[in-house]
Amino acid sequence: MNIVWTVVTALSLLTLTFTHPQSVLTVCLDSCSQAVTATLGLAGIYCLWMGIFEVADKCRLVEGLSRCFEKLNKWLYGNVSKVALQYISLNLASNLLGVGNAATPSAIGAIAEMEHGEKLSRSGAMLFVINASSVQLIPTTVMGLRASLGSADPADILLPNLIATAVTSVVGVALVFCAYGVAK
Repeated sequence: MNIVWTVVTALSLLTLTFTHPQSVLTVCLDSCSQAVTATLGLAGIYCLWMGIFEVADKCRLVEGLSRCFEKLNKWLYGNVSKVALQYISLNLASNLLGVGNAATPSAIGAIAEMEHGEKLSRSGAMLFVINASSVQLIPTTVMGLRASLGSADPADILLPNLIATAVTSVVGVALVFCAYGVAK
């Protein structure tokens, strides 16, 4: 994927150089400035949520969360270890709150606990699908981006986002059930 992005970027710069040579430097500097501004805007959101999740883990709230999601997780993932279920529960909570990038470490931890071979297991496929589609009650990352870019109402995406993520999650879970069958 890195090769694709590098080639696309190089071709874009080359095309811009030939079509509007006077704009190349301005476009590059403006894009870098926007990237840094967006990154700093998101850094605050991620620091806040990662801190909340760390406190929740230290207070054993993650274990309680794991118990709340236990039946759903057993149905979706089958028999996985207690540690994997805790990672999955934290991942689910992160995604429900719309902080997908903060969910990544817990997804990696869950995959490390579940996958022991080269072939993707049913539980690993389910985690991938649910993590990618992730029902979001509060899409904090998108709302943060919209706010940092000057949106008049960053939260006006709540209902459409909830509907879209719910539909994609249901379809994704159904496809995993079709491909792998019921969890054992």
